Amino acid sequence: MQQILKNMASKTGLFLRANWAYILWGVLHYLLALWVLAGVSSMEQSLQNTTVIYVISIAIAISPIGEFIMRSLERARPVETRQDKDYLLPLFEEVYGEAMQRTPSLSKYIELYITESKSINAFAVGRKTVMLTRGAIDSLSPEELKGIMAHELGHLASGDGIARVITVVGNGLFSIIVLVCKIIMVVFGVIAALWSKRYVLSLIIGFIVHLLFSYSVTAFLFLGDLLIALNNRYREYLADDYAYQIGFGEQLKNTLYQINALDMGGKRSLKDWLKSSHPYTTARIARLEQRLEREQGQQYQYQPIGPQ
Repeated sequence: MQQILKNMASKTGLFLRANWAYILWGVLHYLLALWVLAGVSSMEQSLQNTTVIYVISIAIAISPIGEFIMRSLERARPVETRQDKDYLLPLFEEVYGEAMQRTPSLSKYIELYITESKSINAFAVGRKTVMLTRGAIDSLSPEELKGIMAHELGHLASGDGIARVITVVGNGLFSIIVLVCKIIMVVFGVIAALWSKRYVLSLIIGFIVHLLFSYSVTAFLFLGDLLIALNNRYREYLADDYAYQIGFGEQLKNTLYQINALDMGGKRSLKDWLKSSHPYTTARIARLEQRLEREQGQQYQYQPIGPQ
């Protein structure tokens, strides 16, 4: 029992450390929903209604239904063809086996899916889904695919997939709240203008209030984007560490070299960098190389892949 409690505390600590911004963002969404509902009912009733709405929404989001919806949004399909099965599943099972040895609390039913995007990417969703893009499958070697799979399993190990789904729920409820508030403002603005002797002035005031509200919402969302992006960049490092810890640091490093070589994104603006969910690829490579060098006791020399 003591070991079980210790494992639960460790897992909870990792989840909180890896997803602090998502948790903060979820709390802000909850408080905002509570504030809106408090305007139409008592605080006790509002607290009860808000809690019920959030619990039901999050329960659905982290259920198989929620994961199915997230996979559908990415147009992901199971590994279906014999060629893909023979090539990808042995790679995934090898990495998955190593991850299960290090993290027994991982779901025993994690499955691999493919999305036909030509970009080189991979995603972890919920508790049981790892997605690879067709671009990654076609562009990366088997060893490099193991590296990116290990990285995504690292996201699942720290609960990142669940945090991402919870954020989608919070953003969805927030969008509904904003829409309701805008409708109420328009309706009350029109009614106030009709009853006012200064019709034009009332409409102007209503327009200004509506504009201020819209800018406030935009600023709130931008702040949220910055917090989530900062947290995401930290989570990428944690997932890289996990890949290294289960024995796929070298493979992931080579994967990142390939991704960096094929990156056609161009120079990022300050705004793009602030909202970026990933650190610079070269920073991730350097971090992995430092760990590998310490392990090997020598300086690593990168060997290009492919014909010279």
